Amino acid sequence: MERVIRKCKVCPIGCELIITENPNDPFDIKVEGNSCNRGRDFGIQITTNPMKVLTGKVTLLKGSMKHLPVKTTGPVPRNKVEECLRVINSTEITAPVNRGDVIIKNILGLGVDVVAARKVKAIGN
Repeated sequence: MERVIRKCKVCPIGCELIITENPNDPFDIKVEGNSCNRGRDFGIQITTNPMKVLTGKVTLLKGSMKHLPVKTTGPVPRNKVEECLRVINSTEITAPVNRGDVIIKNILGLGVDVVAARKVKAIGN
């Protein structure tokens, strides 16, 4: 049995989850230390299908800065992280931009948008 300790990120409590996985049976996952069922579900999910909210930068043209920080609106499967970052890093947009503006809609067809993490005015405005 393989044992991993992870901090739960479902709610502000931040339970310390002890996740035990049977290497011979991928469906045999035991989660301990959770205060609620959402913590158990989170422990199973990060073990079977790890996902991550991405942050990055896109090139910003005609803005008061050269790069705009962006983030995904939801988690991305870990096996798609590098491909998503290539798309994000190769994207160019023109200022002005408001925080929350959708920069890339439905990146890689994953049902997740990439949005601006801050407001940037155009040069001269």
